[in-house]
Amino acid sequence: MGDDRSSAADLSVRLGCCRAAGRPDFDALRMLLLQRGVSPFYARRTVNELEDHYEDLECDALAAGLAPSDAAEVARVQLGCAEAIAAAVLAHRELLDFDHRWPRVAGCLKSAAAVGALPGVPVAFCIDHNREIARWGSAVGSASVLMTSLWALLNWMITL
Repeated sequence: MGDDRSSAADLSVRLGCCRAAGRPDFDALRMLLLQRGVSPFYARRTVNELEDHYEDLECDALAAGLAPSDAAEVARVQLGCAEAIAAAVLAHRELLDFDHRWPRVAGCLKSAAAVGALPGVPVAFCIDHNREIARWGSAVGSASVLMTSLWALLNWMITL
């Protein structure tokens, strides 16, 4: 638990949560959003819009006559805390990727895809080989299908 607090504190300093001078680390914000399950498209789009908004705020502050370092500070303060931005993005469930929005359905679909792909593996391997290898491959394939079916059934029973 202590590691989580120290990493969160380090992240807030890198993101510029009104503590560090200079430009906020938007890459760290993008990584935070991706780690928390935001779709890569929306994470990239959010960070691009925040970068544009930050530049606009900085240009406005420079146009108002502030020094470049003061303009960067004002722009960062006006943009807001990165944790608050991340929390606002995460509050919109429609921005999450499929695995985080519907974890049980995604797990079942992954299991079904694995079960569907396994019978094709021995067939693909044995196409260019002798009949004996094909015979062994079909036996191993049948056993794999049976064992995978049992495994998938147990997996679905546990997750549902």
